[in-house]
Amino acid sequence: MTGAPRHFLLFFIDGLGVGSDDPDVNPLATGLFPSLSLTETRTPEAEVGPPGLAGGLDASMGVKGLPQSATGQTAILTGVNASAAMGHHMSGFPGPTLRKILLEHSILKRLLAAGASAEFANAFGPRFFERPEAERRMSATTLATLASGRSFRTWKDLLAGRAVVHDLTHWRMREWGYDLPLRTPEEAGEILARQSAPEGAARSFTLFEYFETDRAGHARDRERALHCLSDLDRALRRVLSTVDLATTTVAVVSDHGNLEDGRVGTHTTNPALFTAWGAGARGPRLERLTDVAGFVFRALDLAEPETGAPDS
Repeated sequence: MTGAPRHFLLFFIDGLGVGSDDPDVNPLATGLFPSLSLTETRTPEAEVGPPGLAGGLDASMGVKGLPQSATGQTAILTGVNASAAMGHHMSGFPGPTLRKILLEHSILKRLLAAGASAEFANAFGPRFFERPEAERRMSATTLATLASGRSFRTWKDLLAGRAVVHDLTHWRMREWGYDLPLRTPEEAGEILARQSAPEGAARSFTLFEYFETDRAGHARDRERALHCLSDLDRALRRVLSTVDLATTTVAVVSDHGNLEDGRVGTHTTNPALFTAWGAGARGPRLERLTDVAGFVFRALDLAEPETGAPDS
């Protein structure tokens, strides 16, 4: 480890693949969302310039069938080929096999053991905490945080500007009946930028999750897809213009394709979107979802511990 500080902000966006250049098929090809416009031939652009790394990641990982969220997210957050461990792709929430992998190999847990700080920036509403732990619906990101022992952020953190919710601006939260003030995507981006470099932390990892893109893709709702992408693009561009990219890596990764092909309401076999800006955005191109965890460790100038898992 060198003496220079290193920070890493991971934008996880559910259901965003690298697809066609046809804007009628792929909203990422419209040119309306420059920081996310990775297609077959186009590369994203932001005010700070293009990403240092950009490309699609193999979400199938040698397993037949359409890639799914539970296995894809587990692969990203652990470096373990979760689809191979299951023998198939798994949708929705992780079951016992994936839960075991996440609890053992969570990147947040491993980074903390390596001396870095590691936080999940998403706030959870009161209903999550009112349920006993055994009854909570645990996503891969939630289980990875649980494995680390870090506290989940609450509405108090949200209102104090120490957290964001998955929809960035609170539009979905308000649809669900929560009386939260609306934020702009830029305000959410500023919060994520601040949270990505905790005071006193020489090495830090911050995770943010957004899943409305996958919902819009399944619904084949073009208007909602454009709304989601606009919010994400505006927040990401604000992050990139706010953080110190000399010491911070900002990466965007997805678990599988979906939204990039409006002709279908299912996931796709397209590569999952991956881009990275900043301090660690260099070196060889990543090939598949399991490469993301190792990339985080390299960007933070930390030795990656072996997972001990097969085909990791």
